[in-house]
Amino acid sequence: MRLLPWVLLVIALVWIGFTGNFGFERIKGQTDTYQSTLLTRVEQIGKLELAKYNFQEVTEIKRVGDVIDLKFYKFKVAPDSKAVLISQGSATGCIDLTLLKPSDLREDGDTLYISLPKPEMCYFKIDLEKSRLYDLQINYLPVNERSKFIQELYQVAEQEIKVAALKTGIMEQTIENARLVLKPLFESISGKTVIIKFKMGTQLELPG
Repeated sequence: MRLLPWVLLVIALVWIGFTGNFGFERIKGQTDTYQSTLLTRVEQIGKLELAKYNFQEVTEIKRVGDVIDLKFYKFKVAPDSKAVLISQGSATGCIDLTLLKPSDLREDGDTLYISLPKPEMCYFKIDLEKSRLYDLQINYLPVNERSKFIQELYQVAEQEIKVAALKTGIMEQTIENARLVLKPLFESISGKTVIIKFKMGTQLELPG
């Protein structure tokens, strides 16, 4: 029973500490949740389209007809094939925010540094409804070769859209628009000043 007073004293001191009496104060730990909130928000956004370029182009494809070579004389067994496509298309630059990881966020006082994934081209395509074939000279091709010839023409036209978009700065425009759109969004979520940079990695190469 000699220990009972000491036990009661310890209990009393603990109770006093929790109630804040006699100069004791219990400080509740703070929980910083902006990072998880930020990542949740950007995952909901997913791939964010930030720049769209529209193009109108003329694409011509020509295939020389087959020739029989007799060494001393060459003669064609089929005429040349030709087609011209006047098309409209578009290319879109975006950033895949689902690739953002906790390690891409760094806090320094009242400033939050965010490393965003490098911009990418979401798609480049031709608007078939606004595209027309002209000067079509494929009557001498077999039926199955005609469709391949036209398909090749559309593929060439689509690649030209991609090249044109890269040459006219769609990736740079995507980066600029990302800062304009995402900086205020991230600042409103985190309550901090946000500095954005990009993981550019290897340089973007123009297709051949």
